[in-house]
Amino acid sequence: MPNTLAHLGIGGTATRLAITKADLKWIYLGCIIPDLPWIFQRLGNVLIPGINLYDLRLYVIVQSTLLFSIILSLSLASFSKEYFKTFLILAFGCLIHLLLDPFQKKWANGTQLFAPFSWEMLNFDLFWPESFPTYFITLFGLFYFIMTFKEGIVAPLNLDLKRFNRWLIFIAVILIYFLVPLFILDQPFDSDNHFVKTLKNVKERPGKYFEIDRRAYRYENGIGILNTFAEEDIILKGMNLKSKETLSIRAKFIDEHTAEVIEYHVHSVLFRDGTSYSGLAMIFIFWTASFYTNRNKNIS
Repeated sequence: MPNTLAHLGIGGTATRLAITKADLKWIYLGCIIPDLPWIFQRLGNVLIPGINLYDLRLYVIVQSTLLFSIILSLSLASFSKEYFKTFLILAFGCLIHLLLDPFQKKWANGTQLFAPFSWEMLNFDLFWPESFPTYFITLFGLFYFIMTFKEGIVAPLNLDLKRFNRWLIFIAVILIYFLVPLFILDQPFDSDNHFVKTLKNVKERPGKYFEIDRRAYRYENGIGILNTFAEEDIILKGMNLKSKETLSIRAKFIDEHTAEVIEYHVHSVLFRDGTSYSGLAMIFIFWTASFYTNRNKNIS
């Protein structure tokens, strides 16, 4: 998926074309809602030792669907005076995000626009994260953010934080967002999203095709080894790469713990992670600057 900076420019432009005078603060928040579960996943790995990483991956897949992104939008919009308009801004931002993601090549991945009715992943598979189109939309996102910064932070906050019924809406909907996925993990599992079913059923692996996206690779004692999202090492045959890298692979299991590589791609961790973390930091700064600019104005 494109990095956070890329989403700011595309999401901001598209949303303002569709929704007149949409508030940039909510636009930027909507740009990252589908990615929030993936951020929480990293925290889950650290904060909950021993958690089943296959189930965690399924849980995050469910939360990052369009449906659950819209549910989170409903919850967050409860703090805005313009509830319906803010919800539309957030939901539209989620849609644009999930339509942009599939354009990048991201093996073993894709977006879920029609879940829970269909768990087929949407993936156009057009260009890599390390390619000119990604660099272009990333620079555009940075330019868009800089050019609209002043306009965005002086806009009224229009927050509604004191009404009890708004907090009830927030709590009720956020509980749906966090609890309901627990009851439908079997659906993405049965559809083998992210090849979770293939990887989890170890004894059934031999002969099966699979893909893994952006994982740590190392070369030890003449053997290439890839560490999966479940923190399992898989021995890779047909790999002559002798340096530590972050790889995406397409492969076929030879036995339960060994795979023959069909195709692989080396990723630039610094660019992808750097631009994503920078984008998240910029959104935080944007909201903070807006609160500071509007500090003498009443928030109901």
